[in-house]
Amino acid sequence: MATSNATPDSAPDDTPDAAGRLTGHSATAGAAAELDDYADPVAEAIRAVIDPLIANAKVIAAAYAERTRLLAGLDRLGHDRWIIAGLAGDPIESGRNDPDTQKHGPALNDEELARRAMAAEVGCALRMNFQTAAMMICDAARFTEQLPLFQRALAEGRIGWGHVMKMMEVTASLPVDLPEHVLPRLEEMTLTAAEKLTPGKFAKVARELRESLHPIPLQDRVNAGIRERRVVLRPDINGMSWLNAYLKADEAAAIYERLTQIAKTLNDEDDTEASSADTDSVADTGTGTGTGTGTGTGTDGAFTPPQPDAIVCRTRDQRRADTYRDLLLDGIGADGKLGRGIRGTVNITVPVLTLLGHSDQPAILDGYGPIDLETARRLTGTATSFTRILTHPHTGTILSVDRDSYTPPADLRRYVQIRDNTCQTPGCNRQAVKSEIDHTQAWNAGGTTSADNLVSLCRPDHRLKHQSSFSTRQSPDGTLTWTTPGGKTYTNPRAHDLVRAALQPVVPRKPEAQGLTSPPPVPPTSGPPPLDEEEPPF
Repeated sequence: MATSNATPDSAPDDTPDAAGRLTGHSATAGAAAELDDYADPVAEAIRAVIDPLIANAKVIAAAYAERTRLLAGLDRLGHDRWIIAGLAGDPIESGRNDPDTQKHGPALNDEELARRAMAAEVGCALRMNFQTAAMMICDAARFTEQLPLFQRALAEGRIGWGHVMKMMEVTASLPVDLPEHVLPRLEEMTLTAAEKLTPGKFAKVARELRESLHPIPLQDRVNAGIRERRVVLRPDINGMSWLNAYLKADEAAAIYERLTQIAKTLNDEDDTEASSADTDSVADTGTGTGTGTGTGTGTDGAFTPPQPDAIVCRTRDQRRADTYRDLLLDGIGADGKLGRGIRGTVNITVPVLTLLGHSDQPAILDGYGPIDLETARRLTGTATSFTRILTHPHTGTILSVDRDSYTPPADLRRYVQIRDNTCQTPGCNRQAVKSEIDHTQAWNAGGTTSADNLVSLCRPDHRLKHQSSFSTRQSPDGTLTWTTPGGKTYTNPRAHDLVRAALQPVVPRKPEAQGLTSPPPVPPTSGPPPLDEEEPPF
């Protein structure tokens, strides 16, 4: 019996496809056309969003290119002699002879003063930290000068700002005395990758190409990086913060591995990183080497806080974090001088009704923000290393204190720091406790050492205020208004004051009786309130 070896590619001529070829119409093509009738509306709907999105990305890239051009121009202004002379201001009017300035040591040179003034001008205008503004100006100048091909590609929308940031990171640590051919060569080698890859993938390519051209041995660069080691605290939400350390790669990996190994010993069971059994059970009594946190869901899916006597199961991540915390809070340093129980000192502000249990208004941890009431009551009741300040239950203010001497006493200094919370320069977020106390009206010009004439300024901004043509005016509640060399005026609201104002309870209106109307408003007897004399803050 004969069998057919026909395959779909060698189908008999009497198949529908063959008939279609004879008539000039493929059945498959007809089916595809029929599908296109359904696919076209979907494709058009998607293209209606994607096409404008692509065009928008090019507009954004061009806007970034224009911003770098403008900032680079501002950097050039900061090097012009007539601009520098104008920014220096009059030494008498600016308060250069004030004791607040003299105790800072030598005055800033004119070029450094001009750079800081330009950064402050940008920071005030764009509502950003002055240091961030200074970095933006510096990066813009470096970008336009060193990477012209990337500047052109950005303006044309062929690359995005993410690619520029990665390229700036890759070239940031290149030596100043780099051979002239290296940067142009690196730019040529990396531009094609930037046009074709995502910023993350492009960064890997750029780093590898950078290594191939870098004139300094890797070991020398590692030694330089070690000198930059540091620890950074970054507040997050929900009463939490990130504590980041910049260390040698091998040391960071070893620390993480040790935390992992210790965390494993806290669990009797054999576990894995992603396993649901990656837990150990401890009684949540608030004591011991560390406690985790638990969450629950009710039938409606709402968050259910853990009960005090509940058994809390910690994941390995939580045990790693607990070990990290316990070693740093209670461990002994390498020099043997930092012993168990050493604690840092911070300020915490607690509304008195919260402390008494009659209000749920959150406490404020200095340098962070709102913290939970359980922690606040515990700290204010037992921790002597915390400065405990009780605010007025209705206004949230503290009575002002006046002094006749030049140097503020400790209690007045503490009051000003807690009132201000941060440096009172627009755009600066340095904690007030790490800043200096400035007389808004210079002491030698008749200014008093009182709360309404004292303000917290970090050292760089303190020097900028006294050594440049910036000027300030302080309101009785401590709010500071700045006038920049460019003639712009900015009032610096305190963040915690804005939060307090936003949380003030709204008094509900009484329901009107049915059939009755409200009485007509009483005409004002003292005239309308005066218009604001100042421009909006930003």
